[in-house]
This record gives sequence, structure tokens and C-alpha cells, in this order.
Amino acid sequence: MFGMDDPAKVVVQIRSYIGEGRYEIAEVMAQELSTHLLHSKRDIHLDAVLVTALREWVRILHLRGQYSEAHSAARRLAKARRVRLKQISSSGDADAWSDEKQLEVEDLILHGRIESERGRLRSSISRFNKAIRIDANHLEARLSKLGSRWRIQGSLKGGKRDALQLLDALDRSPGVERIGGVMGMRNGDGALVSLDRIKSILNGVVDPSLGLNKRINERGKYCLVKIDSEAAQIEAGEREADARLAAAIDSLQPSMDYHSYSSS
Repeated sequence: MFGMDDPAKVVVQIRSYIGEGRYEIAEVMAQELSTHLLHSKRDIHLDAVLVTALREWVRILHLRGQYSEAHSAARRLAKARRVRLKQISSSGDADAWSDEKQLEVEDLILHGRIESERGRLRSSISRFNKAIRIDANHLEARLSKLGSRWRIQGSLKGGKRDALQLLDALDRSPGVERIGGVMGMRNGDGALVSLDRIKSILNGVVDPSLGLNKRINERGKYCLVKIDSEAAQIEAGEREADARLAAAIDSLQPSMDYHSYSSS
């Protein structure tokens, strides 16, 4: 059964299949590995592998649009993760605790998206709120929370507080930056969120037909203008830097073809 004698290697293979887009076999392997570990006698090492296997299973079910099954798997993941966090707490490993809590945030956001796909607004918002309580600066959690309301209701009515908190979070960000070719924003040491993602939600915030008041609409517009301005400055700065580099390289080119001169 897919080399269950070494579960950690199976997880690596599952991730490889997901990266290759071979979702069907990845799902089968993740399900079988998770089920195998859930019904096996485990130690601390295998408890850690179980959490990872369940996490990949939830991810692949979400990718395949199997939201009901993904919800069930996410609930199993939450239970296994609680056990794992108790183990880490007992060990006193602060770095491992911090890493696992950040993974918990990502798990909660994904579960919130799954519930959003299932049309469960209160359940999705509950997951996003839990993620925000762990990491108040997590931009994607706030974006997803507002986006879930928009998706399910078709409007942002009732989302005044969420919109204001998102705008506050964006104000706290150090601004637009480009990393690895992606333009985005983040808070603190959080993950970079692409400008396309941020602007897609802000476009709803500024739309008066979606139920938010004029003051929030105007603040959202100001935020969009600021983002576009900072992005343009980055683009202009990079173009200027590229031009200076090209000029510097040109200045190093010899003005005379010394090879031709020496052979004449």
C-alpha cells in the first residue's frame, strides 16, 4: 500500500504528485496514508506525519473541488493538530511551536475557504476569525473573510467591521514590494499577498452597490490609489535601475575594435 513502511517518504511523493498536477493519485495516496495512520499505533514522530498527511489530503480535496470530503478531512486534521500542539508544548521547543501555529493559521484559512465553497458563511467566518486571533497581521485571512461574505451573500452587507479591519491592516503594512517577480503587500514577517488578490477585494469595498457606507468606499478608493502609486514607483525605479545598468555596461565597451587595430 504505497510504501506505508516509511510514511514520511509517502508524504514527499504525495507532494510531488500534487506539484505535477497528478491530483487523482495524490488524493488516493493521501487518503490511504491518513487512514492507515489514524488506525495505527503512533508515537510522536508518526503523530507529526499524520498531521502532515491530513494537511495534504485536505489540500488535494480542495484542489479537486470535493468540498464536503475536504471539510470532513479538515475536522480530522484539527483534532490531530491539537494532539501535536500539546506534544510540542510539552517539549518546550519554541521554534517548533511557532512553526506549527503558523501552519495552523494556513489550515484554518483553507478550511474557511472550503466552508465558503459549501455556502456556509458562519462556519467560514469562524475559521477566518480563529486564524486572525492567532496572527492578527495575516492579510490573507482578512481578505478571505471579506471575500467569503461577498461570495455567499452577493454583497458585503454586514461586513463593515471586517472592511475597516482590512483597511487598517493594509495601513499597517510597510507598503508595496516586489519579491520573486510578484508585486504584493504584507504585514510584519507574514507572507506576501499579491496585489491582484488585494485589489480584487478592494474593488468590492469601493463598490457602493455592495452595501458598505460611503466613508468606507472612499477610504477603499484612497487605498487603491496609494497601492497603484507605490506599484508604479517600483516599476519606474526598476526601469531606471535597468537603464543605469545598461548605460554602465555600454560605458565598459571599448570605443575601438582593438582586434581589428592590431591585425591591420
